Amino acid sequence: MRYGRGRLTMVKWLLDPYAVAGVYLLLIAFVLDRPGEAAGLSLACAIVPFQLVLMTVLNSLTSVQSRRSIVVNMRFERALIPFSSAVTEGIGFLATLTLIAVMMVAYGVELTAAVLWLPVLVATTFLVAVALAYPVALIGLWFPETRAIMLSLTRAAFFLAPGVVALDQISDDTSEWLWANPLTGLFEAFRSVFLYGESPAAGELLLPFAFAVVTLALFVPVFRREGPQFAKLVE
Repeated sequence: MRYGRGRLTMVKWLLDPYAVAGVYLLLIAFVLDRPGEAAGLSLACAIVPFQLVLMTVLNSLTSVQSRRSIVVNMRFERALIPFSSAVTEGIGFLATLTLIAVMMVAYGVELTAAVLWLPVLVATTFLVAVALAYPVALIGLWFPETRAIMLSLTRAAFFLAPGVVALDQISDDTSEWLWANPLTGLFEAFRSVFLYGESPAAGELLLPFAFAVVTLALFVPVFRREGPQFAKLVE
């Protein structure tokens, strides 16, 4: 269904982020009692970009193995495998943007000129997802027994960023450390545009962009170097 072979593909793409938003909204509104400003919209601004990252990681963990037939029998640029994983999930990511629209209507938040930043937000989020796809694909191939751990670490990254609550609701001492997580900049950039109706701060986009560029510079060459050995590993 995720790869477009079922009629309910769009339903699944939409259901995932809406379900996550509902669970976290119950958590912060009723369990933690810290709803903050437009809690559902604030959550959506974190859940939407995180869904692309999470699903790209999930796809990338088995991206080489799932393409075993062409890896073994065809000559092609193997460095495109992680990129294709991110592209596949990118289609679903565009569908999940409706969650933000729904939450804006629900909380009566109006669009501002800041929405013109949306292409930049989407491009930066996609770049981070692509960058993560390369090391994750290698880890999934070399250490398949660690796949569950990788998913747990990815989910933990959501909570080690201002995912459930916005950055301005977190103490200054803690919030400074959260900037080490590239997801922090992404989440806050989406909130700046859709929740606060203003342009993102420079660091909110530059930090995840820098993380993605460095990660790609480190792992794309490794992936290309190891590509000729993939056929032996998936047989």
